[in-house]
Amino acid sequence: MSFYVYSAIDAAGQVIKGTLESESAETASRDVSAKGLYIVSIRETTDYMARFRKYFQSFRVSRTEVIEFAQNLAVMLKAGMPILTCLEDIISSTDNKAFRSALQDIKQQVERGSTVSAALEAQGALFPDIMRRLVTVGEQTGRFDESLQEAAEHLLRMQNLASAIKKALMYPAFAITTTLSALVFWLAFVLPKLTVTMKSMGVKLPPLTIFLITVSKLFQAHWKLFLLSLLLLPLGGYLMGKHPRARYLRDLALIRMPIFKLIVYNKLVAVFAEQFRILVVAGMTIDRIFDLIIPSLGNEYFSVQLNKVKENILFGNLISESLKERNIFPTLVIRMISIGETSGTLDNQLEFLAKHYTKKLDDATDTLGKVIEPLVMIVIGGLFAVIIMGLMLPIYDLVSKMGK
Repeated sequence: MSFYVYSAIDAAGQVIKGTLESESAETASRDVSAKGLYIVSIRETTDYMARFRKYFQSFRVSRTEVIEFAQNLAVMLKAGMPILTCLEDIISSTDNKAFRSALQDIKQQVERGSTVSAALEAQGALFPDIMRRLVTVGEQTGRFDESLQEAAEHLLRMQNLASAIKKALMYPAFAITTTLSALVFWLAFVLPKLTVTMKSMGVKLPPLTIFLITVSKLFQAHWKLFLLSLLLLPLGGYLMGKHPRARYLRDLALIRMPIFKLIVYNKLVAVFAEQFRILVVAGMTIDRIFDLIIPSLGNEYFSVQLNKVKENILFGNLISESLKERNIFPTLVIRMISIGETSGTLDNQLEFLAKHYTKKLDDATDTLGKVIEPLVMIVIGGLFAVIIMGLMLPIYDLVSKMGK
């Protein structure tokens, strides 16, 4: 995804300038034109400070604040309040300075004649892509307040999914970090001192103790290399994310990895069904629906497969047939989408699938927590048992000799 700076003219003859994030200049032009704007110029920006400010601002504004904004604006509009009055009320009740500044900018653009969707687009990554697209469709179809409410509900469901996954992984991450820290402390500080004491007393060291001492010496001699390796891991992950082939292999491994695939795969299916439903209800065309869903899934393997699905659909094939050909979704998904296509109830079938796989994801996160917790305890207990045995065996031998 790249940033593009555009200059356009709206129906009132006002010049509208903004920045948006898109896959290509062609897609960016289509997105701007979809807002009812006549494009004067559009180009990829090389203003890295502008990019940094956009991203930094998005980090300072929580997803909860964005959801509350969409919910409040939808309620006010449904009550018949003018859009500028709605924005003024929301701005006055917003405590977050970064978000208040962004909302003031949106209000100013709307006052100058810009559409709300164009004003949201100018804020870059602050507002999720799917929210901006739903607002655009809502403005064009006269369902602005409904589109905002749907966007808020969708973002809330996605936030709950992310929270459930984080909760499931929090304990294992904490336990592993704590264990590694304790292991490093024993190997770097405790074991060397005990080794010196044992040798000075003439204690014969058993093989297990010798092995631990060897590991300790290796760590002491190369601790900088170990530390550098840990620091380079995030960089390696970042560089991997920049290479499409590496991303493809990484994401394919994630959906096939034992235990974790239950979470990753069910999340992908749930998000796909949920976003597909909400965009179908909004009245978007199939090609635009796939253009929005594909980058939002965050999985290169699924992106490649869904791009091929999109191509097949554009050639005139049914959605269910195209999905079945790529073999990336369960039979249930294919069957329900096929029923929806033939009966005209695609949105209802997608809603069922979204709820079904969200429930499966919830069950998977609970299962993961129940499986990983004892597994982590066994690993931790095993590591410390080895260390304690390595320390106690020579002491036991010494005590035995003293008793004789």
